[in-house]
Amino acid sequence: MPYRRGFTIVEILVAVVMLALLATGVTRFAAVFAKTIGSSSTRVVAAGVANEQLQLIRADPRYTSLVSLYNAGAGADTTGFPGYPRMHRLTYLVRDQSGSPARDRTTITVKVIDPGMPDTVAVTSVIALP
Repeated sequence: MPYRRGFTIVEILVAVVMLALLATGVTRFAAVFAKTIGSSSTRVVAAGVANEQLQLIRADPRYTSLVSLYNAGAGADTTGFPGYPRMHRLTYLVRDQSGSPARDRTTITVKVIDPGMPDTVAVTSVIALP
C-alpha cells in the first residue's frame, strides 16, 4: 500500500465544521458575557442612585415635611444621570400617623429603571419621627 501525504477532503470538511461550531460557541459566550457585564455595571450605578436619594431624604431634618418635599416634583421623578441619560428614578414616601405619636413613621421607596437592566432596582427604608 503506497504511503499518502496530506488529508482527504472529508477530513478537512469535518475539521472545518468542528472549528465553525467552536467559533460560534465562543462568540455567543462572549456576547452574553459582555451583555451581563454591561447590565451588572448599570445595576451598580442604579443602586448608587437609589441609595443616594434615600440617604438625602433620611438626613433631612424636616421630618414633618418630607412627603411634601420629596414625594412630588423634580426631586421625586428624575430622568438622566451622568453616563446614563435614560435612567429614571422614582421616589415614593408614605407617612403613617395612625395611633399615637410614637407610631409616626414614614416609608421611603426609591426605584430606578433603565433600559439596560432587565429589572428595577428598588431600595426601601422606614424612618420614624425623631
